[in-house]
Amino acid sequence: MKNRPVAIKDVLDGILKDLGGGKISEAGALEAAWTKVVGESGTKHAKPIDIIEGVLVVHVDSSSWLHKLTMEKAKILAQMRNELGEGPVKDIKLRMGPLPY
Repeated sequence: MKNRPVAIKDVLDGILKDLGGGKISEAGALEAAWTKVVGESGTKHAKPIDIIEGVLVVHVDSSSWLHKLTMEKAKILAQMRNELGEGPVKDIKLRMGPLPY
């Protein structure tokens, strides 16, 4: 039996699902919402890397940005819920770490 061609989107959706994430479109919606909420400058210093049981895990590249985003966490969370609805993001965990891209 020959292997049939498979769309790359289907392969990536499967990988993301196995890793505990959602579909590519959901990841794209999350990234778009994050950029809208924290702005272009914020996305240069902080990126969402995972959602674990409703907690959005965000890596931040410096202590000054970690402090800034921590002080604005309640506002950011409210705006993320406004953008995505009440379901996906229930809390945000900010931590120092490498940015994925």
